[in-house]
Amino acid sequence: MQWMPLQCESELDWICKIPKGAVEPDATEEESISTEWVKFQEAEYKIFDHRSTWNQAERICTWFHSFLVSVHSPEEHAFLMQSLQKVTKVEGHLWWVGLHTQENDGRFYWADGSVLNYVTWATGKPRPVSRDRKCVYMAANKEEWGDQKCFSDLPYVCKRFSVSSVTPPTKAPPAPPEGCPDGWAPFLRKCYKVYGYQDTKRVTWSGAKTLCASQGAGLAVLTDPLQQAFLTTLLPNSSFSLWIGLSDAERQFQWINKDPLSYSNWAPGEPVGRRDLLPTKPVNCVVVLHGNPKKNAAMWAARRCEVDRHGFICQKSKDKNLPPGLDALPPPASRTLEFGGVTYRVLTRPLDWTGAVHICDSLNATLASIQDPFQQAYLTLLFSTLQRPTWIGLYGYGARGYSWQGAGPVTYSNWWNGKPSHTMGCGHMTLTGQWGVSPCEDKLDFSICQLNTASDHSWRFSGHCPRPLGGWSWVPFRNFCYSFRLERLQQHREANKTCASVGAELLSILDETENTFVWEHLQGYEDQAQGVWLGLTVNSRGGGLTWPDTWGKKEVEFTNWEGKDANLSMLSANTCFWVQRSSGLWAPGPCTNRTRAVVCKTLQSEETSETVVSNSNGFPALVPVLVGILVLVLVLLLAVVAFLYRRGRGRSRGAFEGARYSRSKSTPEGQQEKNILVSDMELNEQSE
Repeated sequence: MQWMPLQCESELDWICKIPKGAVEPDATEEESISTEWVKFQEAEYKIFDHRSTWNQAERICTWFHSFLVSVHSPEEHAFLMQSLQKVTKVEGHLWWVGLHTQENDGRFYWADGSVLNYVTWATGKPRPVSRDRKCVYMAANKEEWGDQKCFSDLPYVCKRFSVSSVTPPTKAPPAPPEGCPDGWAPFLRKCYKVYGYQDTKRVTWSGAKTLCASQGAGLAVLTDPLQQAFLTTLLPNSSFSLWIGLSDAERQFQWINKDPLSYSNWAPGEPVGRRDLLPTKPVNCVVVLHGNPKKNAAMWAARRCEVDRHGFICQKSKDKNLPPGLDALPPPASRTLEFGGVTYRVLTRPLDWTGAVHICDSLNATLASIQDPFQQAYLTLLFSTLQRPTWIGLYGYGARGYSWQGAGPVTYSNWWNGKPSHTMGCGHMTLTGQWGVSPCEDKLDFSICQLNTASDHSWRFSGHCPRPLGGWSWVPFRNFCYSFRLERLQQHREANKTCASVGAELLSILDETENTFVWEHLQGYEDQAQGVWLGLTVNSRGGGLTWPDTWGKKEVEFTNWEGKDANLSMLSANTCFWVQRSSGLWAPGPCTNRTRAVVCKTLQSEETSETVVSNSNGFPALVPVLVGILVLVLVLLLAVVAFLYRRGRGRSRGAFEGARYSRSKSTPEGQQEKNILVSDMELNEQSE
């Protein structure tokens, strides 16, 4: 163990030392600590008057199963000020609270993850949005907050909740059949409509409230990420901000229907706005921003309620007297979906991140990259129906940061709590739409591909597949090429001959990722075959299963049987095996069945030129024959050319002796005679 100097601001763990034989703290210590906690409403607070950086203060709070304090009402803020004044010895003493931003992300977050529904900034605060991380402090004797760099040393307050149990939310009953009026967008049990596309239709917050009421509606209330995502999908073509039903009517942000703020989507540096001493009159009302900058589209910002004029979003319940329509969102969890000119394909088999990349690649796609809030909103709605974390095309390798697979750097982000928790790993999207990081070797139930419809796919494998010819087209995957001939319903023996005719083998599947690849590609042939044959055979000697020994993988190490593993003792040499198109599971069956199709598999070629295969059935490949014919034709042509040349040369040898080139300058009319060959014979003929 070596010692080394470091900056005193560096944050490290530490070791404490006590005399040997000292009595260890017993279980009653927690009780003595709990007496130092001060209770207010349903939370407890502990004041630490020693100075620490914000990060160190947050770490110490976690030792007590708490977080740096979050503040959600004027009453809670007044309680904290009163408590701090009892221990403050210096006028203007400042204390860390749990509000902070992340690097490269100007949005404010509470350390305990609670919603940001109350602020009381000092004049000129918060500071302008920047790439630097900022942390927030409060004054003990003034109702003012400020922000500064997080490595400053300040005292702090921890907060924990004393509620011992949480009542699980009740599940909403199924909605009765209801509909929306024409021009209103349906989502779950509500109807929404955007107003203000014309400048003359934009109004103050109270004006928007009145106009919505005239439609039997109210300003929109957004209580969860799904409602926010749906609203975002309505905004790609808007160029103006929109009022929603949120204001600081009682000096804390709450909804127009008096519901507390349980979800927020504040833009970087928000909420800001001037304070007012009238507790019941809203001063700051909330808009959702339009797309400038695009990465902040649909985020929230506080604006002056009766000064600024904006568009607005009205919301009302569906009408049971109107016929129910088909809600476009959330999208159904179908296999292929389109939004905003981008086509997505959902993979529904467990895969690690690299396996998902390979499957997408074989579909002329990449794992999805999310470039703006509108794509993010659509995928959030989609993943809410999948109910599982889903691989996306995000990956990170330490100091290089995170990038999109095939799409470059990350310019828009939606990280959980503002930043990735690991510097290395692969990205997934959670059920609520935030991004997270998992080890790349983990298997997730879903992945989402983004199809490349603009151009032909550029395969990145070093080898080559046979060139398409006569119905034989090949799909590269890892080191192999596959041809899916699902129009050919054949017996197992015929299927083997079909593949052998093009120098390939009947399909073998060596791991789960390859099985998923095959199953994904079978989905495009729903009406043609029940499944495809496997090259798997029963060993007549030992009774086990074997693959063709073409690629050195004769042993069967991976299987995907329907139900339990196949009972090998009941199988015979007349038993063959196939992959079910509907599920990707394997099953045994008679070799003479004609409802199975053919998938051939061959190694990718290392040659620089592509191989051409014949479409003949039952005959060897014609590549050597074609090459021989071409060589023979070429030899004959060269012989004819050589004969004609020698014959002509014998006749004109004397005529071209002494030939010379004319390189004299000429007039434009004589340009055609420049650089022509003139013979002595021609000159003599001219002199005559």
